Amino acid sequence: MLTSLQQSFKKLKPRKNWSFRDVGRSETTAFTHSYHRYPAKFIPQIVQKLIKDYAPNDEQIICDLFGGCGTTLVEAKMLGHKSIGFDINPIAKLITQTKTTPIKPKTLTNYKDKFLTYYKSTPLTFSDRHGRINYWFDEKTAQELERIYFAIKKIKNHNVRRFFLCAFSHNLKNCSRWLMKSIKPTIDKDKDIPNVKESFLRHLDSMIKKNEKFYSELVESGNEKVSAKMYRRDSTKKLPLESGCVDLIITSPPYVTSYEYADLHQLSLLWFGNDPKHFKGWSRFSDEFIDFRRNFIGTSSKRRKTGEFNSTIAKSIVNDLSQVNQSLATDVANYFLDMKKVFGEMYRILKKDGKACIIIGNTNLRGVAILNAQVAAEQMQHAGFEKVRFIKREIPNKMITPWRDIETGKFTGKDNPSKIRAYEYEYIVVMEKI
Repeated sequence: MLTSLQQSFKKLKPRKNWSFRDVGRSETTAFTHSYHRYPAKFIPQIVQKLIKDYAPNDEQIICDLFGGCGTTLVEAKMLGHKSIGFDINPIAKLITQTKTTPIKPKTLTNYKDKFLTYYKSTPLTFSDRHGRINYWFDEKTAQELERIYFAIKKIKNHNVRRFFLCAFSHNLKNCSRWLMKSIKPTIDKDKDIPNVKESFLRHLDSMIKKNEKFYSELVESGNEKVSAKMYRRDSTKKLPLESGCVDLIITSPPYVTSYEYADLHQLSLLWFGNDPKHFKGWSRFSDEFIDFRRNFIGTSSKRRKTGEFNSTIAKSIVNDLSQVNQSLATDVANYFLDMKKVFGEMYRILKKDGKACIIIGNTNLRGVAILNAQVAAEQMQHAGFEKVRFIKREIPNKMITPWRDIETGKFTGKDNPSKIRAYEYEYIVVMEKI
């Protein structure tokens, strides 16, 4: 028997004006959006539309509790709104801070010249590296990366140094043995490793051009000084914000059991974690990587957390999964319990009449429909929210592989005979604090 909420979702038809099918890659990667690869990014056009619909007044405060690579914060800044982002991943913080910090074009040009001078005077050396770095990089590549890294560290300007470090971080996967098409840590034995310096400079030049457009746009609109702050925080815990201080929340939660989010940036974590001077405390992310990754929502765990789901739909899903695969049932149960905490925190930090916009997709595991959007709506209602609208949209531009393995539920390639279509549609759940 379907609940009224499930029936409401079942009646939804895809909204063409939310698919952005005519939006090309040049528009989804405009300004600073292509600084660094990041999985499952929502396109900036979704954020633009939500801000214009639900934050029509100037200088409202917008928050993203799963900040990722900073799409929400970049768009909020460009539209003149203050923004705050949170993410448990320190690489997400580094990327977002870089993307939301415009730098005078001339400054970057000058520092690129200085970097090249520093690079020329830095000899190839062998240093004491984290063991996993030697696993992912051959010796010649590792030495060349070290040379680039040491040259970057000589840059005195903090914002410029971070800009170069972001380019360096993006380039690590390109120059490693990691299979480029894989979001999982997979060795490609036949990979043709590019020239490290050329690969780095090519991406750096692209970022410099994107920064110039970003800087010009912000100066022209008068939004250059608009605040965009990113913090490394676990959003299942109380956030460092006063109650009722946020006007609008726009966020896309992690996908349950899709992939290990921490794995995706382990190359950067390994490299920066080996540098206590410039990345204080980061060694715990690389040295205690297994423990660190367990804190990510949507990450597999063998231990079942306790508590009520505050969702009859979630309870039914977990019960059905437990009949098929107990391990998956535990993972999904933990995910729903974590998200319940997140929605409670969203309600606390929102102002009265503030809106929360959740971009989320449903999926299927071992034949069981995982109705993430419906569960989110039910949990939010239990937290005190009232429905504003539910939107169903096609995903022609989602930066994520569209296939899942039927058995494991993990993302897979198109050549897998056991593949099924994943995330053909997604939902935008818009709720209001009353």
